Formats: sequence, structure tokens, C-alpha cells
Amino acid sequence: MMAITNETSFTFQLFGLMLLQTMSGVFFLIAPPVYLNIYWLIPKFLVPKKYLLFALFSAILILVWGWVMGYGEPWMDEHFFQMKNQNPSLDTGIAGMIFILLISTLLHLSYRWYMQSSKIKQIENDRLQLELSVLKNQINPHFFFNTLNNLYALSLEQSKQTPSVILKLSEMMRYTIYECKAPKVPITSEVSYLENFIALQKMRQHKRGIVTFQKDIKDFDVQIAPMILIVFLENAYKHGFDLMEKDAFINLQLEVTKTTLLFTIENNFIETTENKQIGIGLENVKRRLALTYPSNHNLYITNSNGMFKVQLKLNLV
Repeated sequence: MMAITNETSFTFQLFGLMLLQTMSGVFFLIAPPVYLNIYWLIPKFLVPKKYLLFALFSAILILVWGWVMGYGEPWMDEHFFQMKNQNPSLDTGIAGMIFILLISTLLHLSYRWYMQSSKIKQIENDRLQLELSVLKNQINPHFFFNTLNNLYALSLEQSKQTPSVILKLSEMMRYTIYECKAPKVPITSEVSYLENFIALQKMRQHKRGIVTFQKDIKDFDVQIAPMILIVFLENAYKHGFDLMEKDAFINLQLEVTKTTLLFTIENNFIETTENKQIGIGLENVKRRLALTYPSNHNLYITNSNGMFKVQLKLNLV
């Protein structure tokens, strides 16, 4: 076998010999202590916080394998690679072992921390998705029941409004059952749901007051979390129109750009004990906003002198 000396010119044969020397050193001298450290010392003593035992066995490994490295590497170089004048050194072997154990411990602990953080993050994401799913499904069913009752009355009267009511109700149910499964929906779908809701409410409450809906949508490609805006409209009907015989009003304004959504809704109401309490629907939507737009929303709610006003701003980027 060709010997490696300082005077040897570089050739592919020399490169292969140096590569073989390096690989043999890694495989026979470095891999065993790294394996013992990662698969025995760390999980058996360091992770369970048995620090004294970890230090004791690490010291034994450093001394034993430091001797192997200090005397074994020069012997291998001399007998397998014809490298003369190799001086064995226990100090060199121990220093190498300390370095190897330190680096392998730090790298392995970093890997364990990364994997544990990833698992915790995945569990947290799964929990948040489950909670969001539950919150989205907490939609007031009374509206659908009331609409079906009105639809039944219209059918008995053979009213011309019946097909239109069926179509609007069908569109709303399709939206809630199918489209709302996605984390985000087009703003146009959310607006259509609001408009259908208002139209069906007018069918039975048109004599109680006026509902206005002003829209300024500059970007129709914008997507938002579904069933966010409807909660405020349902709340306005529940505490306003449903309790007032006349002169009720609900004013809605929606401004949408590529980066921002601004939704404002205000309604009048009659002071009751129920109105003084924050409903489940508003608590629901606050929680959803906190989960979906944790640092990208501003919600302002004012309630005074028979006026209830909500302003919601979403930062969409």
C-alpha cells in the first residue's frame, strides 16, 4: 500500500487513500462513542435528569475511549496507511473525546428540542383547528327553523315568493354546509350570505323597520374566515328587530381593499335585561377572531343610549 508522506504528490490514488483513512477513523474511532452517547447516555441519564450518573459514565467513556483514540489512531495510521513516526498520546485522545461528546450532546439535544417543539406546535395547531371547527358550527339554528315555518305558510298561500325563498335558503344552507369547511372563503360568498339573510328576514319583519347595506369592495379576490360577519348581523336582529314593533333600523357598511376589511354595523334596540349581557354569539366571534387573526384585527363594540355599534377591522396581509 502506498505510504502517505509530506513529499507525496497529489494523485487520485492518494485522494482515495486519504478518504479511506478518514472514513476508517470516523467509523472505528468516532462513531462508537457518538452512538453510545446518543442512544444510551443521553436518553438513560441526561434526559431523566440523572446528572451525576451521566457525568460519571461520560468520564469513564472519555478515559476509556480517549485511550483507544490516543493509541489506536496512530497504530492504524502506521500499520494500515504506512504513516511513520506516529506518536501515541493519551492527552490528545481525551481532548478529542471531550470535543466529540460535547458536540454530539449539543447537536442531539438541539434535535430533540426541535422535534419536541414541532410536536407541540402540531398538537396546538390541531387543537386550534378543532376549536375553530366547533366555533364555526355554533350557528344559531333558529333562523333556519323560522324561515322554514314562513316557507310553509307561503306554500299554503301559494305565494309567488315561495320559489325565491327556497332558492335563497338553499344557497345559504349550501354555503354553511360545504363552503364554510374551508379556512377562508371569498368575500363575495360572505356578502351573498349576508344579503340572503337580510332578504329572508325582510320577508317576515319588513314592517318593523329598515335595513341598509352599503358595500365598497375594491378587490373581489379577497378571502376571509367564514361566518364572521353574520354573527354581528344576527345579534342586531336578535336584540333589535325581534324586540321592536316599529322604527327599528340596522345599518351595515363594508369596505374591502386588498389589504384591509372594515365592517361597521349599528342598530337601535330596547333596553332589556337580556341586552345588558354579552351573548354567546359575540363571545364566539371574539374567540374565533383571536384564533384566526390573533394580531391582525381590531374589534370595537359600543353600547349606549339604545344604540349598539360594532366596528371590525381585519388586516388581510
